[in-house]
Amino acid sequence: MASHSNTIIIADDEELPSLQPGGSRPRGGPRCDYSYREFEHMFGETDDETDTTPSRKRKRTEMKEPSALDNAFKELQKAIRHKMQRLREKKRMLRDELRQERERHRKTLEEASRQRERRVLECKICYTQPDRWVTIVCGHMICESCAGNLETPKKCPICRERFTGYIGCLPFAG
Repeated sequence: MASHSNTIIIADDEELPSLQPGGSRPRGGPRCDYSYREFEHMFGETDDETDTTPSRKRKRTEMKEPSALDNAFKELQKAIRHKMQRLREKKRMLRDELRQERERHRKTLEEASRQRERRVLECKICYTQPDRWVTIVCGHMICESCAGNLETPKKCPICRERFTGYIGCLPFAG
């Protein structure tokens, strides 16, 4: 069985038990009814006429001149709106400038890529784009006419390594 101090006995479902330590019995006392009906007599009937006419205080606040604080606040709002408009225009101009710069950069990269492709297909000696290429034993490629013009003892014109012959290559498709 539970101890006496931990037991709560509820005698009536409508009355709440006492949750104070040591208080095992519910308190019995007169209950007060705080319903709206008891306090209706405190509220007086209001005339519709009084609701439509504003109070004297309301009249004064509606007609009074804007204070210095109100004027300063309006000036600050105006300055902020003007500054925001200028910042939006500057942002738009910077966005356009960035877009143009990106386009310019893209075109520059495309041109550099085309230049690199052309340089790959150029002879490193005469800078022409030949139809016939030869590969030297060291691995460098030059055009057939430049390879025929090399002096004896033959040395690679790029790395100066001696070689005795070269290998003809098929023409590049391009």
